[in-house]
Amino acid sequence: MVVRVLKSCVEVLSRRGKLFAAMNMLYFASIFVVVLLAQFLFQPMLYEITFVEVPEVLVGVDWPLMLVGIFLFNLALSGFLVVTLPGLVFFPLSAATLAYRASLWGLLLSQLPTPLLLAVLPTLMLEGEAYVFAGVAGVVLGLSWLKPEWIYEPGVSRSEAFKRALRECGHLYIVVAIVLLAAAIVETATIVSL
Repeated sequence: MVVRVLKSCVEVLSRRGKLFAAMNMLYFASIFVVVLLAQFLFQPMLYEITFVEVPEVLVGVDWPLMLVGIFLFNLALSGFLVVTLPGLVFFPLSAATLAYRASLWGLLLSQLPTPLLLAVLPTLMLEGEAYVFAGVAGVVLGLSWLKPEWIYEPGVSRSEAFKRALRECGHLYIVVAIVLLAAAIVETATIVSL
């Protein structure tokens, strides 16, 4: 059962390979460009970080609870509501929100000292990939009712295309959940180790 579900997830990803590659380029290029621009625009640094202190709110928090909170927040709010759902309304909005999130990450990363940058890099990479998957799901959902012939064979009805897109979105969200769970584990370990 699990192997069959994972196999169908891989099939969906391979079918949407070009879109996946384009969304990856958009996300990570946006981070890179904003980091470069910020280095020129915000010299000297906006703020100086001399030491890292764990916020008092996190002191004494049970780490499994933190992990579940991070995972659910990233899955429901950051992934679904912010990246996927806008694409359902109008497909380019998923790409736009993805680029916006990446730009914010780039702005934040440009001001971090190297040790902190290296500490957040694994979380950034994992969460970024998950949001790319969520963005692909949003674009597919939006195109399914707006321009179904762009993603499916000509002549498919909008309702049939939307049903197919919902199935694809379900498979993509299995991958989103797996990657975001890994990101939550890495993020929690990073916070606990600081």
